[in-house]
Amino acid sequence: MRIGAWRIMAVLAGMTMASAAPAADPPQPFSFSPEPRWKLGPHEEPETEQVCAAVKRECPGIKDVTDITADFGFDALYDIDGNLAGMRMTKSTGCKPLDESLLLGQRKFILAFHKEGQPDLDNIHAEVAPGIDRNGVRIVKKDGTSLSLGCNP
Repeated sequence: MRIGAWRIMAVLAGMTMASAAPAADPPQPFSFSPEPRWKLGPHEEPETEQVCAAVKRECPGIKDVTDITADFGFDALYDIDGNLAGMRMTKSTGCKPLDESLLLGQRKFILAFHKEGQPDLDNIHAEVAPGIDRNGVRIVKKDGTSLSLGCNP
């Protein structure tokens, strides 16, 4: 083969590799289920007074607001790169405002350890087949917590 043919083959090989590389899709908006009433930034959660006021208004089943204890289950949803992409409730406290504030609190806790350019999940790597929409992939980490909260009467 002549030098010119080698150059053409190198250019074609480079074009083929570039077209096979996955395109960087724009990130999808953060998803909550349920959607919290408090529209706060990723590193914020509602003040205890706001949560307590909502509990007193909406949760007649909680008679003693000075000592609230409950269990809560949630899934942390990560995108294919291991970055937190959503939160989903799997076990309710039985009180909607508590559930919503706990989702926000768990998100804040996870993101407190976020380092720019690094995944939020450790030692996890996802592989998908060619042609799979990367935005449609979620890594699910099941978790839960117990709550102990005191509100002023």
